[in-house]
Amino acid sequence: RDEAITIFLAGHETTANTLTWTWYLLSEHPDIEQRLHRELDSVLAGRLPTAEDFPRLQYTEMVITEAIRLYPPAWILGRRALKDYKLGPYIVPAGAIVIMSPYVMHHDPRYFPDPFRFDPDRWTPEARASRPQFSYFPFGGGPRRCIGEGFALMESIMVLATLAQKWSLRRAVDQPIALQPLITLRPKHGMRMVLMSR
Repeated sequence: RDEAITIFLAGHETTANTLTWTWYLLSEHPDIEQRLHRELDSVLAGRLPTAEDFPRLQYTEMVITEAIRLYPPAWILGRRALKDYKLGPYIVPAGAIVIMSPYVMHHDPRYFPDPFRFDPDRWTPEARASRPQFSYFPFGGGPRRCIGEGFALMESIMVLATLAQKWSLRRAVDQPIALQPLITLRPKHGMRMVLMSR
């Protein structure tokens, strides 16, 4: 029961931020938005998506994954060392808090060339296989990996697929873009968008 409550409560703001940044990125990249629309039109043909559609919404998943790479909702993660650990030339003592930043790792050009460019094709099976395992870790990793990862991805993909079938969003002309890195990575000034029917 506690884990179910955690998934729904912790997932509310993180999923909202994922979708906000995704809509912003699509509004700035109409070519990617058009490719997304083609997939949705082909797979869904105007009907609501179901869980059975999830495996066929591959480009939609790639769009969400790339948005999360650029703007990971959990932009910083902390873990407590259970024992002394040698990390390169450093010793991390037991009890120390170790801070990791998915945001920093996801913008490392060694793993993501031109790291600030929105490019869903980074997430083809071949591209994924070419990178080290934890070069992308928006949900953490190992035994402490976020238990809501699968639900969050499915929810984000299904909401995007449902809305993008019928609507395009464009950033309001006077909408400033700035990051506000609090507990989650959110737009500092909100994200006012103009809604347009497809």
